[in-house]
Amino acid sequence: VGLISAATAIASAGEAHFNLTGVLIMCAAETCEATRLVLTQKLLTNLKFPAMEGLYYMAPICAGWMFGLAAVLEVPRALEKNAFSLVAPNAAAFATAVVLGFAVNIASFLVIQRTSSVMLKLLGTARNAGLVLFSAVFLGEEITPLQGFGYALSLAFFGLYNYYKIKGL
Repeated sequence: VGLISAATAIASAGEAHFNLTGVLIMCAAETCEATRLVLTQKLLTNLKFPAMEGLYYMAPICAGWMFGLAAVLEVPRALEKNAFSLVAPNAAAFATAVVLGFAVNIASFLVIQRTSSVMLKLLGTARNAGLVLFSAVFLGEEITPLQGFGYALSLAFFGLYNYYKIKGL
């Protein structure tokens, strides 16, 4: 896990447009996410809740925080730009997003229940690294050589982590 984190730090060091405010916001978001995942793991493993029941208890808390922040940070701008008028003409797309979001939450709870919250975060890190590399190779997204090296290293260490987990080493 430490090596995956170090490789991700190498990729971040290669960022050409570093922004301290962005890094601080990201650190706050990761701290909140880690707290949520640890509490979810406690709910699912220690208290032996099934995934749906865990979601039943966690969803209102998460929704309350997200709606509260959105009301302050996003709704005023959305009202100003009349963005809510986009929902009705695109109802099918919004409904699909709701269903997929629900499926992702259930899948996240099942991953935490079967493995751990650490594995869920590692899967997210590997997905992000893979997405960046895919975008660079196939879609022409520009990344620095240091970023490419860091993301490739992150994926390699993720593979090693899984190998050692499967082998029980």
